[in-house]
Amino acid sequence: MNDSQVTIDLTYAKNALFVRQSVAVAFGIHIDRELTWGFLKNSICGSEDLTMPKRVIIRGLPSDSGVLGEESQMLRGLLRAVRTVHNIEVQIVLHD
Repeated sequence: MNDSQVTIDLTYAKNALFVRQSVAVAFGIHIDRELTWGFLKNSICGSEDLTMPKRVIIRGLPSDSGVLGEESQMLRGLLRAVRTVHNIEVQIVLHD
């Protein structure tokens, strides 16, 4: 990943797999395996092989309630860890 910014668009997310795959693709992780939040956190925060962007923008974060509520909470936890470990700016845009 050579960009100084990545955008993860979850505006049309309908299930947990879409959310996790979107995060994996944004950080250059292959989606050919089971994508758990633990795996994503270890891959993103524990790897020095990944080139990190300076900024991550999340668009259309799923509501904390409903079907994707738990995924939203897990994503927020991952973003906090990424921000701390890699000193990356994280911006969440709920509406354009």
